[in-house]
Amino acid sequence: MEARSVAVAVLGASMVMTHVVGPAPDVASRPGVPADQPLSGAADGFAGRAGDFDGNRRDDVVAFTRGEGGDVYVARSTGTRFDGIGDLWSDTFAFWSQAPLTGDFDGDGRSDVAAFARGNKPTVTVALSTGRSFGPPQVWATSFAPNVEIPAVGDVNGDGRDDVLAFRRGHDAVVSVALSTGRSFGAATPWHGHFATGASIPVVGDVNGDGRDDVVAFTRYGAADVAVALSTGRSFGRAAWWSGWFAEDQALPGLGDVNGDGRADAVAFARGRSAEVTVALSTGRSFQRRPTPWLASWATREAVPGLGDFNGDGRDDVAAFTRGGRADVHVALSTGGSFRETPERWHEYFAAATEIPQPGILW
Repeated sequence: MEARSVAVAVLGASMVMTHVVGPAPDVASRPGVPADQPLSGAADGFAGRAGDFDGNRRDDVVAFTRGEGGDVYVARSTGTRFDGIGDLWSDTFAFWSQAPLTGDFDGDGRSDVAAFARGNKPTVTVALSTGRSFGPPQVWATSFAPNVEIPAVGDVNGDGRDDVLAFRRGHDAVVSVALSTGRSFGAATPWHGHFATGASIPVVGDVNGDGRDDVVAFTRYGAADVAVALSTGRSFGRAAWWSGWFAEDQALPGLGDVNGDGRADAVAFARGRSAEVTVALSTGRSFQRRPTPWLASWATREAVPGLGDFNGDGRDDVAAFTRGGRADVHVALSTGGSFRETPERWHEYFAAATEIPQPGILW
């Protein structure tokens, strides 16, 4: 087993990471830490949403160390930056290669955290927010999102509680849903029998503004099609093409209500030199035919992009986590028609090394 080792030197207001070793465990080494064989990197992608962990209607950021440590750090939004150095909200959550996501699973107005074990021991563990920390982890579902299925979170039936989804992809592309009761997730039920086929990237959001989250699949690369299946509250309807050219090549796709009209829009983060952020606004029936560049040179190199309403104005903004030794968090606020060209650094040391930040799009 390789345990993660991190040495941090503090130089004035900056911190420099001097040594990082990623975890590669296959057995548990201390009580309470589950054994888990890490999934392959190619199967470990997922896209999460921002979380309002203290219930003040501004989205905050969270970082998961995973590995054997299982630490979870939160930096709360003040509306102009993320406060503090990152508070430890849990030290027993999301171990090894588990996929950590956020959502308000009990409907109390505060976002909680969920960890998907997947593999051959597929469990979903939830830790509820108290507003100042996460409570004890509890298993809310078993036999959900097994093997390399892609987990996601969304309120698909519109009852105010976030549910969990699993995308099988490939040829047998089934979308399964387990609804939240406020204390656990119900039995997994197929909501769509042929969605997010092949290597399509699945994302969840309310694209038609009816209060129920829908599913969206981005094919990327040469096709760059975008398919949507709307929620009826009990299943996802027939898939329809909402865009014929969006998030091409290796762009990272996401959903966010960037203009504040109550409908989730399509956002693509280009990789490489341009690192352009492109938006296709939702009309409620499709994404606009001519996507518009909203920001250039964003989330460059290996930075992790994300979406959330960080200043609480009802419009989703974009974040970029540099991670590694620098570990800065930058935010570009939405004006409703673009993201501000003068983005600001909202945190000087958060989600360091290989920690998983949320919101974050990782593929």
